[in-house]
Amino acid sequence: MFFDRLINRLLKNKSLVKFTILFCSMMTVMAGATIAPSLPEMTKAFSHNPSAETLVKLILTIPGLFIGLTSPFSGWIIDKFGRIKLLVSMLFLYALAGSSGLYLNSLLEIIVGRSLLGIAVGGIMTTAIALIGDYFEGEERQKFLGTQAGVMALSGTIFISFGGFLADISWRYPFAIYLMALVAIPFVIIYLKEPARTVSKPPQKGATIPKMAWTVYLISFLGMVVFYLMPVQVPFLMKEIAEVGNTETGVAISGVMLVGGIMSFQYPKLKKRLTHYQIYGLTFLFMGIGYWLISNANSYAMTFPGLLISGLGAGLLMPNSNLCLVTLASAENRGKVLGFLTTFIFLGQFASPLFFQPLVNATSIKGAFLYLAVGLVVISIISLIRNRRLVKASA
Repeated sequence: MFFDRLINRLLKNKSLVKFTILFCSMMTVMAGATIAPSLPEMTKAFSHNPSAETLVKLILTIPGLFIGLTSPFSGWIIDKFGRIKLLVSMLFLYALAGSSGLYLNSLLEIIVGRSLLGIAVGGIMTTAIALIGDYFEGEERQKFLGTQAGVMALSGTIFISFGGFLADISWRYPFAIYLMALVAIPFVIIYLKEPARTVSKPPQKGATIPKMAWTVYLISFLGMVVFYLMPVQVPFLMKEIAEVGNTETGVAISGVMLVGGIMSFQYPKLKKRLTHYQIYGLTFLFMGIGYWLISNANSYAMTFPGLLISGLGAGLLMPNSNLCLVTLASAENRGKVLGFLTTFIFLGQFASPLFFQPLVNATSIKGAFLYLAVGLVVISIISLIRNRRLVKASA
């Protein structure tokens, strides 16, 4: 009897529900950035391949393409058939595909494994945000979305640093971190319950994606294209200007995640005073200033101010987009709306090196950061000016 009561209390414990959602959310951060410090060593390991540098960068970003392609289907599945079964199966796939770099021996095989990882991440991310919309409302939802973004960023700090440490031993070892998904599966089965399904009236408002959502999708895509220049290019910039080890590179990139996490925790306070457009304006302004500083760095230490300032902007992007769309979506189409957000975010991640590698080739890594910094400040000013024509309480 005592154990029955204890189990019932644990099952109803909201803190454990939140912990489980946050634990699953951490998996989405690990998808790409965990192996970022390994990129230079991986390039050396496959130096016999003339396309090694390009393919290794693709290993980092290919999950983004498959997340983008499959997330709308994940959203449709969870709206139609429920959240929990998909989440469990995607966590299992995540562990299997994510760890593939431990034992696969060609770049193409690893790229296939990373592609399957992308499918898993799309399902996990879409389901986690949909569950937040299902389980929480009002200010609690807004606060928890900020907490989710903060925990994701802070966990990124830990995993990137740890990934850098492991990469100094072998470029393969950071792939073992993905096996953590196996630990999350029992928590999901025990503590997360399928939200009650309501029978909706004929498709009225909730069936279609709101018009404003497409603006949020576009901004989120651009934000991720810009942000992912850091994990893709900074490891190579570090080697170019300082010849530092993988651990130091991991620490530098994780500093971005740390500052971003702290900023995400402040998001609910900012949202009480600013509109979504103003917050997007700040996002691009911080990133623009940070990238300008990076473009002028001539030593390892000098990269830190730029990385940290750009992290302030990165920390606002996700909670702002998530809150806007969770608020706009109805219970019936929440999976679909958030599935498309996941698509645009990770297509931006995938597209980042494709957008900027030609600029890097034409100028330099520093040159790419400089030109981008100018563009970001211009976009920020446009966003802040346009905001004068928006209603203060826009969704």
